[in-house]
Amino acid sequence: MPREELHIVHRSRTEVRYAETDQMGIVYHGNYFVYFEIGRTDLIRQYGATYAELETRGIRLAVTDASAKYHEPARYDNELIIETTLCEITAVRMRFEYRILRADDEALLVTGSTMLASLDENGRPQRIPKDLVEALREHDA
Repeated sequence: MPREELHIVHRSRTEVRYAETDQMGIVYHGNYFVYFEIGRTDLIRQYGATYAELETRGIRLAVTDASAKYHEPARYDNELIIETTLCEITAVRMRFEYRILRADDEALLVTGSTMLASLDENGRPQRIPKDLVEALREHDA
């Protein structure tokens, strides 16, 4: 399967919990990758399958690359919108882009991306299941 560009967008919401912040009440930078995971798993669940279902089929989705750019801080008790876009899929990889917004004014806080590889139970590359790819394609904006 060649590289295929997609544009599947999903929005999730979460609130910043106290444990996710530093002494200044600002979200610790590494926690944005947790927010990315929330958005990614919600998108896949909404348009294809749950991670748990994929794992019962012997498929693991491993992050192979991740980046984030911080524009403004999120703070304790902010409600956040996690805008996740599945923008590329190949036989064994999926690329997601993210925008984290503050819900009350939709200010852009963080942008980022991740690349995931589909692996078998032994860590070897494995094709993304055809039914998942087809389900995702159906929702391509």
